[in-house]
Amino acid sequence: MDERWSWEDARVFLAIARSGGLARATTETGLSAPTLGRRMTALERAVGAQLFLRRRDGYRLTGKGEELLGLAEDLEKAALRVERWRAAADPDPVVTVSAGTWTSVFLAKHLPALTQDGEDLRLALLSTLSRADLLRRQANIGLRNRRPVEPGLAARRLVSVAFAVYGATALLRDRPAAGDERRYADCDWIVFAPDGPKPPSAVWLEAKLPGQARLLCSGAQALLEAAVAGMGLCLLPCFIGDSEPALRRAAETARVAARGGGGVMAPPPAGTNRRLYAPIDP
Repeated sequence: MDERWSWEDARVFLAIARSGGLARATTETGLSAPTLGRRMTALERAVGAQLFLRRRDGYRLTGKGEELLGLAEDLEKAALRVERWRAAADPDPVVTVSAGTWTSVFLAKHLPALTQDGEDLRLALLSTLSRADLLRRQANIGLRNRRPVEPGLAARRLVSVAFAVYGATALLRDRPAAGDERRYADCDWIVFAPDGPKPPSAVWLEAKLPGQARLLCSGAQALLEAAVAGMGLCLLPCFIGDSEPALRRAAETARVAARGGGGVMAPPPAGTNRRLYAPIDP
């Protein structure tokens, strides 16, 4: 071993090893596939061994990679114990909730209903398409569209999320094609195009559209405002689209690859600091 390596290297290694490839690990780490590839090449150089077999269908651990996986998981557990100790010593904690863009909008609208009267617990809402690392306390609670693979996290299935095509009332009235499959070729579209990895719903819509969208929006609120103004059709989770009075469904629920269960994940309770976990207690 001729180079230094860090816990951050181990975290990236774990993400790739657990997901079986670079593409799926981008969501977990928030890093691009080329960056992940370079990081793993540097790590192999640092430890002096090949850790992965790089195949067209993904990354497979070598024997040395399997050995490092066990050591890295031990390191991850140790880091988690330190973070639990640190969190338990905080007398006035802030509960950080990590969620995707649309889920964050929904939570912001419904926070009064989700908090108890008289509760002085402080909250931070982290809106991101990348997964916050709960083991490193980037967040206390995470709302995700699939179960975690990391050890030491508790998960509970909450609800299935459905998507549908929406448009302004006047737009749907004036464009009959919006009501059938012609909508993808004959209607203007507003597409959610955030920085970083594309959400599954954006990938699904991109495959349906034969041409370029009329408008790309990197922010959720901008997309909603443009849709209400009649700039075009858009794909929204039903819990967002159905709550907007100026929008109507152009079709029944879309069969989107992103449709799946949402869940709450959090590290197990940290000692006596139960206030951190009150939002997800039964």
